[in-house]
Amino acid sequence: MSATQKKRVLIAEDDPVLRHLLQFTLDRAGMDVTAVADGQLAWEAIESSEKFDAMVTDHEMPALSGVELIGRVVEKAPISVIVLCTAKGFEIDPDRIVDRPGLVSLVSKPFSPKQLVSIIEERLEKNASDGT
Repeated sequence: MSATQKKRVLIAEDDPVLRHLLQFTLDRAGMDVTAVADGQLAWEAIESSEKFDAMVTDHEMPALSGVELIGRVVEKAPISVIVLCTAKGFEIDPDRIVDRPGLVSLVSKPFSPKQLVSIIEERLEKNASDGT
C-alpha cells in the first residue's frame, strides 16, 4: 500500500499489551492506526469526524462494550469492516449483533495478529471490488 492508499483502522482494546501489539502489527502492514483504551474513547474518535475504513474492537471493555460500540457505528458511522475480538468465542453469533449479515467478523482470543491483518485486508479488498 502506498501512503496515499493507507487504510485507517481504529482499535478499541482495554488490554494495553494487546492494544500495542495490534497497533504495531497493523502499522507494519501499512495501515494508519488509531488505538484507544475503551469503547467510549473509540466513539469519541469517530464522532470527532475522523474517517475510519475498519474498526477492531474488544467485546468486553469499560465505559462502552464492543457490541454497544458496534451498534452506534452501524447506526451513525460509515465503517464497512468491523472485527469483534472476544474470549467468548462460539457463544457469539456476529450476524446477531447487527441486522446486516457479514458486517462483523468475529475473532476468538487468543488469535494471531497476522490473522487479523489478513481478515481486514481481505474484507477491505472485497468491499472495494463490491463498490461498498
